[in-house]
Amino acid sequence: MKIDALKFGCLGLLLRAVLSLAAIAVPLAGVAADPYPSRNLRIVVSFPPGTSTDTLARTVAQRLGESLGQAVIVENRPGAGGNVGLAIAAKAPPDGYTLTIGGAAMCINPAIYGTKVVDPLRDFSPVAKLASTPIVIVAHPSVKANTLQELIALAADTPQKLAYSTPGVGTPTHVAAELLAQRANVHLLHVPYPGSGQLLADVISGEVPVAFTLLGAAQPFLKSGQLKAIATTGNERVAALPHTPTVAESGYPGYEVTAWYSILVPAGTPADVIDRLNVELVRVVALPDVRERLLAIGMVPETSTPEQLAANIRAEVDRWAPIIKAAGIARE
Repeated sequence: MKIDALKFGCLGLLLRAVLSLAAIAVPLAGVAADPYPSRNLRIVVSFPPGTSTDTLARTVAQRLGESLGQAVIVENRPGAGGNVGLAIAAKAPPDGYTLTIGGAAMCINPAIYGTKVVDPLRDFSPVAKLASTPIVIVAHPSVKANTLQELIALAADTPQKLAYSTPGVGTPTHVAAELLAQRANVHLLHVPYPGSGQLLADVISGEVPVAFTLLGAAQPFLKSGQLKAIATTGNERVAALPHTPTVAESGYPGYEVTAWYSILVPAGTPADVIDRLNVELVRVVALPDVRERLLAIGMVPETSTPEQLAANIRAEVDRWAPIIKAAGIARE
């Protein structure tokens, strides 16, 4: 009887232990099963409020939040040519709650800053492309060149004296100019600015004769006649400037540079989360009001799969490294 009682007592203890473990497991399973997303998301933007990148982020964030049933908050973290915000996003937990906008500049930066910046191939997982922006070469109306051939001839006649402005060293507009200079075998004087506002004001006043700038920033001044368009840098003509040829059409076949924007998440983010975000972002960019808003700021809506975006990033990193080295572009 004592043995039976002992056995019964041991069985009771074992049963209580099993029930206790089950009680712990139930809430843990409930936590693991919480659907994504179960709280607010954020999009880290590496540029100040009011910029085209910021406008893109806020346009997408509003409709993405409606799709996901959670608020998507835009967090501006400007500095160091966009590297501050990218570094913050790269170090965030890979759980799908921190997104960032990366694009052409992100692929250029490693060749300029080296190991001081994040590696887009190592530190991020691509989600979806959002849009691209044509780059346009503009000039003051007094400049004695109406075509790219005439502008190159002017540069050849005044070595290192024909000045052009861009929104900063290492920006897509800057490397677009350097690539053209390499292809045309001319020397141009770069005048970098901290943004597009003062840049365009100085071209309009005639202080700097030429600028490489994003279409959205220049479009109002092209319409008013305060600036004239010389060429665009994409692979086809821009709908807003149907009579302005591309650089490739103007004697430099194969030349193509565009600024583009995409959504990225920290490396290691689960594939199912990336797939969910991709589906929602592609749907959001296709919405008529979103497309209209992007076109109004000079952007062309454009989407992709995560795999397509990954291939694009790799190609851009490989493409720009030798061009930047040949141009001698470097920043501390």
